[in-house]
Amino acid sequence: MKFGGTSVADAPAIRRLVEIVRTRREERPLVVVSALARVSNALLELPLLPVHHRRTAVHALLQRHRTLALELELPSHVTKPTAEEADILTSSLEALGDAPPSGEVLDFVAGHGELWSSRLVTAALERGGISSAWVDVRPVIHTDDHFTSATPERTGLPSRAREAFFGHLEAGRVPVSQGFLGSAPDGRPTTLGRGGSDYTASLLGAALEVDRVEIWTDVDGIMTADPRVVPQARLLPVASHHEAAELAAFGAKVLHPATQAPLVEAGIPCVVLNSFAPHRTGTRVISTADPGQVGPSPVRAVSCKRGITIVNVTSPRMLGASGFLRRLFEVFERHRISVDVLATSEVSVSMTVENSFPLDKLRRDLEELGEVSIAPERAIVAVVGLALRDSPGIAARIFSAVRDINVEVISQGASSTNLTFVVREEESLDAVRAVHREFIEESA
Repeated sequence: MKFGGTSVADAPAIRRLVEIVRTRREERPLVVVSALARVSNALLELPLLPVHHRRTAVHALLQRHRTLALELELPSHVTKPTAEEADILTSSLEALGDAPPSGEVLDFVAGHGELWSSRLVTAALERGGISSAWVDVRPVIHTDDHFTSATPERTGLPSRAREAFFGHLEAGRVPVSQGFLGSAPDGRPTTLGRGGSDYTASLLGAALEVDRVEIWTDVDGIMTADPRVVPQARLLPVASHHEAAELAAFGAKVLHPATQAPLVEAGIPCVVLNSFAPHRTGTRVISTADPGQVGPSPVRAVSCKRGITIVNVTSPRMLGASGFLRRLFEVFERHRISVDVLATSEVSVSMTVENSFPLDKLRRDLEELGEVSIAPERAIVAVVGLALRDSPGIAARIFSAVRDINVEVISQGASSTNLTFVVREEESLDAVRAVHREFIEESA
């Protein structure tokens, strides 16, 4: 059972969590929590503050956790480790001075949120009469040393997970641990990237061969579109792992993009549920190629990933040449920049990357291969459904629906469940609404 930041945001949210866990006690749950809402952002801002403001900011975060402990009527000793860690955090930030923080520093700082929230949740469960145990996940989740977005090491994870959690489960205790966190080969703390708590839950679930992984959040499940963009969006009662992964990769915020892989390999279902309305059924994500349609349309959902830049590389040397794409992607690998969408012609390649990646050095290296142009402030629109590649007329209907919007890149091929296209960011939400209206609202 993984609970996100909004599900542990305040005292009422944590009380709801306790009652939800109570309903699962007979199934021997393992609880994974995120930091309290907005705490991770506040932690990551600490190294960027003027040095003389950092101590005050750390104290404010500590005080928020202390106040929450009081509201939950928890014993006074519960926040003692948090206070000790806050002192260490403050000393480390002061030692940093005005130097820009490294990824290692950012991971050390950001990881405190989950450590603190998990102690509060453990104590709140005990206060509610549910025997529980706090477990540090960092010795369990081993990663590489790519700080701020570390890759977990799966080898040995099942044995480490069993050693950390089985004793508590067999004794009838509910283990409470942290999402998002891991440790590098030398023991330094790492993180799995923003939203990585879902990934932690799926890694532990697969390692422990659980019956299911529940992701508790603040929405009813996976929707046909973001309801803030499309008020007519509907719940998908069932989705395939492939659909959920595609939607997550292209902007849907319900699940972390990497969540599905360990569960697909293990054949374990994932259920997305609303902690504010736990009686609702949510979305069950299963390992199947055909979870069933929503109405007669093969299109089941539309998502949008904004903050995208198109990188175009044009070179006559591509024509009939072997090895060009290998050299091209070696440049991206060297700069550790991932590509979302790819489209090629005889002499050019168009790729999309996130705006947050530093592109100046990348561009200089790419210019050794050909002419480079950059188009920022774009967005990817992803149309997800069943066997789209095998559905005649789908592409024509999609682009007819967005005929008043300039489409700059189109990609379909690697996935039969996804067709993506790139538009200007300011037109992206209109594109989502138009496709949803064409395939889901009018096909109902």
